[in-house]
Amino acid sequence: MAPATNPAFLHFAGIILAATLGALQGRADRVGPFWQIIVRLPGTLLHEVAHLLVAFLTGGKPAGFTVIPHRTVGVTAGGSLRQVWVLGSVTITNPSPLAAFPSGCAPLLLLPLAWFLYSNWFSWFPLDLLHTLLMYVAVVICCGGSLPSSRDLNVAFSRPAGVLLYAAACFSLWLMWRHARH
Repeated sequence: MAPATNPAFLHFAGIILAATLGALQGRADRVGPFWQIIVRLPGTLLHEVAHLLVAFLTGGKPAGFTVIPHRTVGVTAGGSLRQVWVLGSVTITNPSPLAAFPSGCAPLLLLPLAWFLYSNWFSWFPLDLLHTLLMYVAVVICCGGSLPSSRDLNVAFSRPAGVLLYAAACFSLWLMWRHARH
């Protein structure tokens, strides 16, 4: 089997590409704001759309959405102020107990999307080098955009009653699943 059609070779090339893209994302901040924006824009777009959709579906009343990068003043871990780039944001006007937790954690839904793309990609596209590399780019973008920011987590855990409600629902589902297995 030629390397260009060998699935092991194709996936190895994809893994090398994913590692390279991960390294680029990690170094984008040091190269400059232009490259930071270019490298992170696709993941940021997916991240913010996830917040927007989940806030809308849970009654969070999204009022603002932007993926236009802008500079603002941020606080470093040491407590000093410095200029930082905000690549996107969603404003939620009603972070109720039902909306706050899922809206804040919404980007995590990009992980099942990444798995779905990885699992089904070759039922849509041929198994060749180009399409394998494109699949790995799509998976890296989804995984890179899936991490909630500290601000997202502050929103998610801002309503303890909602956190307890969702924890109880997950626990109940787990109990039902466990009972159904036995």
